[in-house]
Amino acid sequence: MKFTGKTKDLGLIGYPVEHSLSPVMQNPALQAAALDYSYIAMPVKEAELETGIKGLRSLGFRGWNVTIPHKVAIMKYLDEADPAARIIGAVNTVKVEDGRLLGYNTDAVGFITALHKTGFMTKDSHVVVLGAGGAARAVLWGLIEAGAESICLGVRTPETAQALADLFSSYKRIQVED
Repeated sequence: MKFTGKTKDLGLIGYPVEHSLSPVMQNPALQAAALDYSYIAMPVKEAELETGIKGLRSLGFRGWNVTIPHKVAIMKYLDEADPAARIIGAVNTVKVEDGRLLGYNTDAVGFITALHKTGFMTKDSHVVVLGAGGAARAVLWGLIEAGAESICLGVRTPETAQALADLFSSYKRIQVED
């Protein structure tokens, strides 16, 4: 990999990030595409999120991915979030455009795309989602957007799942089962 004074920076913020394979995957992809970019994982503790974002902006980063524990907290530091990110309530990708921080959530699209590649078509389907954790928000939104007929959350803690089902109730009724 050749870095120059014109190399643009991308990265991943979260804590911890040492385990992330993102740099191992992203840098060869950038190189194969002949793009003069570098991608690095940067540990940013919860209490340092605002300072970390200011630093990335000051250093001219073009964008970054966001992982735990910052996917929700980062939203208050953005200039704008796309509709899916606002509905899901979490951001996993930040793009810097004209000095503005734009937030996106690509988890729903990624999940649905992978599901469709297996041959499962979501339109008019009856779906059971096991669990109501952080990833479930994006999965539910993806299923709603992809036209699932009915969605049931199968969980151990119905109260937690009901809160999530209620969050999406204006888009689709989601049944909760323990």
